Order: sequence, then structure tokens, then C-alpha cells
Amino acid sequence: MGISSVKIVGSGLIGTSIGLALSSKNIHVLMVDADASAASLAQSLVDPDRLFIAGHSFDVVVIATPPSAFAEVLSREVVLNPLSTFVDIFSIKTKPEVEVEAFPGLPQRFVGTHPMAGREVSGAQSARGDIFVGRTWILCPTNSTSEQSQKMATELILLCQGLPLVMSAAEHDRAMALVSHAPQVIASVLSAQLIGGEVTWRNLIGQGFKDLTRIADSDASFWKEILSENSENISKVIKEIRLELEKVEVDIVNPEKAQRVIERGNSGRELIPGKHGSSSRTYIYLHIVIDDRAGQLASIFNDCASADVNIEDVSIEHTPGQNTGLVTLSILEMNHAEFLRDFLISKGWKVHLTSK
Repeated sequence: MGISSVKIVGSGLIGTSIGLALSSKNIHVLMVDADASAASLAQSLVDPDRLFIAGHSFDVVVIATPPSAFAEVLSREVVLNPLSTFVDIFSIKTKPEVEVEAFPGLPQRFVGTHPMAGREVSGAQSARGDIFVGRTWILCPTNSTSEQSQKMATELILLCQGLPLVMSAAEHDRAMALVSHAPQVIASVLSAQLIGGEVTWRNLIGQGFKDLTRIADSDASFWKEILSENSENISKVIKEIRLELEKVEVDIVNPEKAQRVIERGNSGRELIPGKHGSSSRTYIYLHIVIDDRAGQLASIFNDCASADVNIEDVSIEHTPGQNTGLVTLSILEMNHAEFLRDFLISKGWKVHLTSK
């Protein structure tokens, strides 16, 4: 029998987003939080009319609290839910795995998980039910995890339309240090360089700096636990980057060596998988010049829908003080890009096609 009811402890962005995704699949969801107002908001968003009798047996209990609250929450929830499968959603996996061992009988019912999805904003009010669609969702079962609980955790991920990927907790933490945790540190350190700097230089900041520092807007209270708990792995990555930067510091005076720095970055960037985990792809870009007035984006998207051409990605740039903006559409195949270009031009848009 599949999942019919889920209890989510922690009514923040991820917990509430899971609740929204599950309720859209007619799964009954109870939202809980130490902050009663947060729980009330989340429940109103997720499953407002749902009532559960005392002692209700939930198929799955999702722990979506800060990592520091994990052990305390478990001590309460294992008593209330003696038959449920437990999953967490933390971006560190080794420590929770150890903490679970302190509760007799729980290791068989626990599966560590980590959805590779999120936003720079936090709270139930920022939750979205589609945030997990097509995104990798890591499972870290242990040797103790029962087959039934692993199946339950996998079903939960599939209900949220995530893509399950199994790995060990140790491998997960090493991987996250490289692809998530160290980048957060670098973005934050780079953004902090603006503090005390030349005020007039801030007006020169372009899209490159904004793209590189986007995640510097992340919640510091959330990240402090992640960085400290995975510090050993993160420090190793930062050390490698520091050593590489020290070489770059010396080499960039030489044009050929400076070029190789950029080329190595090009090569690394090409290794990043494309949408839905596919191999890296080369896109064709349509650059559309738009007027800075209401309704322009909606009109473009409506015309693209009429042309029935799949858009892989979209970016929007606007220069302060200018009356125009630039919308860039990423298309996979040249014939589709050319068709859409001609279609949009016929609708009166100023469209330019490039391969880079």
C-alpha cells in the first residue's frame, strides 16, 4: 500500500514545499512547527481543511527542521509515530545518521534524504509545490535501513516529482562541499568585498557579478549549521581553491597562462549536466530587445507558446537608466531557434540569434 498521509515537522520553505507537492497528489498532510504561526500558515497553504485524530498513524514523518533540532524532534516523534518511516531533508548527512543510532529500532525506519532544490528566500510564504520537479533528490540509506522504508522514501520523492539518487552519507557530504557548500562561502566572501569599497563602483556591477554572488543572499542562520557541521570537507575544497588562486595570482601576468585559466574554467563548465541530469548541451540563443513597460514579458511568452517551441532557459537583463531590456531565450536545436526567430520577428519583435 502506498503513502496516504505524511507528517512534516518544520514549516519552512522546503517542508512546506514538500507539503504542497504531496497535497497536489491527494496525500493528506499535517504541518507542524515549533512556531505555531508558521505551522498555521503552512497548514493553510498545504491542506487547510484536514483534521487528524489523536494517535493517527502517518506513513512517513519528514523532519524539515534546522539540523540542530533534529535529535530533540526525534525524541518526541519516535514516541508519537512508532510505525512510521522517518526521513530528513538536511544538506548534511553524516551527523543525522549518527544521531539516529541513539534511538532503538529507528535506524531500520530512517532514510536520510536531501532534495537538490531551494530558493534564496525562506519561510512557508515562499514555498512552491513545483520546486522539486526534475531535480535530483538524494537518498542515503544505511545498512540498517529496511527495504520497506527505502521504498517509502523513494515514493515520497517520486510524488514530489524529484529524481531519486542513492549514495552514502559520507559521499554525499564530500560532494556537497564541492558543489554547494564551498560555492556558498565563495559567493559570500566575494560579496563582502563590496563592504567598505568605493561606493561609486557599485554602479558598475554587471550581470556577471550578480550571477556569481546570487546565493550570497542566503539565510545566515540556516547556513551556519551546514558550514560548521561539514567544515572538514568544505575546508579541503577551499584549500584546493586557495592553492589554485595562488597559482593564478602569479600566472595571470603571462597572457598565455591567463588564457589557460579561462579555458580550464570553460572545460569544467562543460561538465555540468544539462536539464533533468542530461549531458551538457550547446544552446542557441535568441536575444530579444524589449521596451521597459508592463506586459512585454507576458507577450513574448505568449508568442513563444503560439510558436510551440520548447524554451530550455530564459534570462532577463535591464540596464538602469535605459528604456529597453534584453530577454535571452535558450533553444536546443538550430532549426527550432531559426523558426522561433522568424516567428517572433513576424510578430514585431527585435530578435538576434547567436550560438554563444
